[in-house]
Amino acid sequence: MRRTGAILRAPLPMPRLTDPRFATDCTVTLDGRAVPARAGESVASALLAAGRQVLSRSAKYHRPRGPFCLSGSCGSCLVRIDGEPNRRACRTPCRDGMRVETQNAWPDAAHDLLGIIDPLTPGGLDVHHMFTRPLPVNLALVAFTRRLAGFGRMPDRAAPRGPQASTETFDALVLGAGPAGLAAAETLAAAGRRVLLAERDRLPGGRLRADLEPEAAPASWAADVVRAVAAAGGEVALATTATGLWRDGGSPVCLLVADDPPRTRLVRAARIVVCTGGHARPPGFEGDDLPGIHSGRALALALAEHGVLPGSRMAILGAGAEAEALVARFDAAGIVATRVPGPVAAARGRGRVRSLRLADGTDLPCDVVAQGEAPSPAPELLRALGVGVDWDPSIEAFAPRVAADGTTSAPDLLAAGEVARPVSAAEAVSWGRRAGEAARG
Repeated sequence: MRRTGAILRAPLPMPRLTDPRFATDCTVTLDGRAVPARAGESVASALLAAGRQVLSRSAKYHRPRGPFCLSGSCGSCLVRIDGEPNRRACRTPCRDGMRVETQNAWPDAAHDLLGIIDPLTPGGLDVHHMFTRPLPVNLALVAFTRRLAGFGRMPDRAAPRGPQASTETFDALVLGAGPAGLAAAETLAAAGRRVLLAERDRLPGGRLRADLEPEAAPASWAADVVRAVAAAGGEVALATTATGLWRDGGSPVCLLVADDPPRTRLVRAARIVVCTGGHARPPGFEGDDLPGIHSGRALALALAEHGVLPGSRMAILGAGAEAEALVARFDAAGIVATRVPGPVAAARGRGRVRSLRLADGTDLPCDVVAQGEAPSPAPELLRALGVGVDWDPSIEAFAPRVAADGTTSAPDLLAAGEVARPVSAAEAVSWGRRAGEAARG
């Protein structure tokens, strides 16, 4: 384990399922404290297993913040890793000796003395009208508030130069290897199309990996699709993110970026099928930004793949099938899991959530809250090529205009699954197959 000059403190606890499959095999440090981890799991997952919920502080009032979505959609888990600031803990895999530091806090996020700003300013802090005169005092205040609102120190070293982008052509490009993307890629490969299936995670399967809907597809299906795509002359690119879509000379171009190993690709395809899923939906009540409130699907994935037990008493939001599946899954893992019986007025706690105050005035004790409601559509890539969106009051979100067969207003752009609207995993599979059939032509 690397040392950085700081004396290592006692290791943090490690609540995981007692199963040899989830044994830790490496060590990272968090603010000089050793944390047992599993190589390849996200830093956020390892810290949740270590009982560390507070990873950052809000920019202005220094309120405690912890990971919520665990998938890169929010900015609540930004940390400094090996001297590089503002790394997403949920998107960074652990390796032995990794040095993790919390930022925007003093001395660290768990014990931030600057957190006194919040209780001292109950009416808000308007720095634009404080001490505007005399000028020297104003300049000093501005300099001080800039330090309070910063996001970490400059990196220890300059970032390495990125690789030169390659230009590649495929018959079809499928973005996202969740249930919809796997189904679309399988359909296209079966028709003899050369497909590039790009997935930002290091494993295919998406929500299927959380095993909340085992009836949607067999356990070996993702691996079968990967083999089918390769057999048809295509490729599956994991740990690869689609960062943009645009038109060049009339045809669509997608920029794909991989981190490990670094690779940048400009991909042209006759058809692009977007199956990138949705964004975890934060709850809407007072205190819903407290550490300990997470996407339920993400917690289920951390439990299934790394045995992470995020708490001992879990309150699960939502009333659908996914919320019920979360109750059953965590209850079987030994966590007291309770579906919240009514509307929530507020979350209570200081460093992390300790209870939920319901609208009827009752308190529900808990040390972790799981969002069991479906995610919101994520139409950003579709909108880049002109696909319109409409406000859908039934899901309280903007939904892109995608037909039942996956077609959109752009003839070479299709979509399927939760990128368009909330659906079950089985429905996403069916939708993905229809989109693959439409893209095949």
